[in-house]
Amino acid sequence: MEREDLAGRLAGPCRDFGLTLSDAAAGALSEYVGLLLDWGARVNLTSAGTAEEIVDDHLADALAVAAAVPGSARSLLDVGSGAGLPGVVVAILRPNLDCTLLEPRSRRWAFLREVRRKLGLERLTPLQERLEDHVNRSDFELYSVAVSRATWPLEKWLELAVDLVEGGGRVIALEGRTRLHLPAKAVRRPYQLARRAGAVVTLDL
Repeated sequence: MEREDLAGRLAGPCRDFGLTLSDAAAGALSEYVGLLLDWGARVNLTSAGTAEEIVDDHLADALAVAAAVPGSARSLLDVGSGAGLPGVVVAILRPNLDCTLLEPRSRRWAFLREVRRKLGLERLTPLQERLEDHVNRSDFELYSVAVSRATWPLEKWLELAVDLVEGGGRVIALEGRTRLHLPAKAVRRPYQLARRAGAVVTLDL
């Protein structure tokens, strides 16, 4: 998908989420979609088979996460990143943010390394680690933001993530059409995409 077509397709979600998509970011996202399609022919990265489906079903969701990352955030952890959604999209939109992507599956980790190289995302760090191993590293430090997309049930992720984020930081999750019980301090922000409804859930610490 060409940069201009992608930017036009994401214009509505960007407007709804209060984001501005620069030409450079649109170009990087366009290249990322191309990599997803190319690698997807060999590695099971997403359920989407076309560029339009990737943009509508995955990039738009990732924009909701990017909009929820506080401007003061210094670092972000994306757990179970898979194809890099939402971590790669956040890294493209926030190039000054240190983004760590955990993905234990070797082929998907290799894909994330290729994305980092091809897109020149110097502050994107893909790690082939499970969460339990990552937190036991001697150099582990708490993050400003932690996010996970469909790796655990929402309630379980909110419970796990509070031990990953520093005081004053934020936990982010995505929720589908079904509305679940949230902790008292969690905030739900519903949104409507072209193909479906969703919500971003935040928990500030």
